[in-house]
Amino acid sequence: MKPGIWSKLWLFTAAYFSLVFVNIHLALLALICFSLPVYFLLRDQKKSWCQSYCPRASFLMKIPRSKNQPLRPIPAWLVSEKARQWVVRYFTLNLFFATMSTLMVAVGRMAPMLIPRFLILFPIDVTLPQLVSLDWPLWLTHLSFRFLSMMMTSTLVGVALAILYRNRTWCAICPVATLSDQYLDRKGTGSRFVPPLR
Repeated sequence: MKPGIWSKLWLFTAAYFSLVFVNIHLALLALICFSLPVYFLLRDQKKSWCQSYCPRASFLMKIPRSKNQPLRPIPAWLVSEKARQWVVRYFTLNLFFATMSTLMVAVGRMAPMLIPRFLILFPIDVTLPQLVSLDWPLWLTHLSFRFLSMMMTSTLVGVALAILYRNRTWCAICPVATLSDQYLDRKGTGSRFVPPLR
């Protein structure tokens, strides 16, 4: 992809978080973000998503840095293999909770959680204004908030790491990158993509 186009992909991240104020069910667009990396990985047998298509990476590169701001060294533990695996485990657990809680809501065994949560544990007690109201099943609304929570958490963590260290520090521990590396290693075709952290 041409660099000029890649530099504008951050608009998709901004649009995603804007659209949830139109209607929360648009948070289900996160399914596209979960699916496209798999598609490109299988099609190209390399980390095309990380290298050329990831809107979050483009978004993180837009975080301004002062020329006089010293670059802190990234702690080795933060980008270690153990840390990367813990991030994968966290998001796997998050998806498991989202799936199981949605099923519980669907069968009437659990009340829907209609607020976002940070890192699964911390509820953010806000009411999102909705420009368009849709009378969709509560389990679908619950799932929409769970997807929003996952996208919000990873983006906020990425922004914090960009401010503390370098813009694309998140890319070094992103579960998509870690799982892609594991797949390519098993296929024997992997050369690990090191993002320009800046």
